[in-house]
Amino acid sequence: MNDLAVYLARRAADLHLYPQEVGQAHPETLRVFVQTVLEELVALGLLSGREEPGCWATPRSSGH
Repeated sequence: MNDLAVYLARRAADLHLYPQEVGQAHPETLRVFVQTVLEELVALGLLSGREEPGCWATPRSSGH
C-alpha cells in the first residue's frame, strides 16, 4: 500500500468520513477532505496549482 493512500485513509477517518455515510456528511468536512486530496495531487505534479510553495517563512534578507 502506498503512503498517500494510507495518509488519505487516516485523514478520512480523522474527519469521520466513511463511504456509506458521504451523503450525510457536513459540507465543510467534505471541503476539508477534498482540499487535502487536491493539495496532495498538486504536490505530486498531477494537477496544476499555485506556482509558489505554500510557505509562511520570512524571506531572507538581501543585506549581506
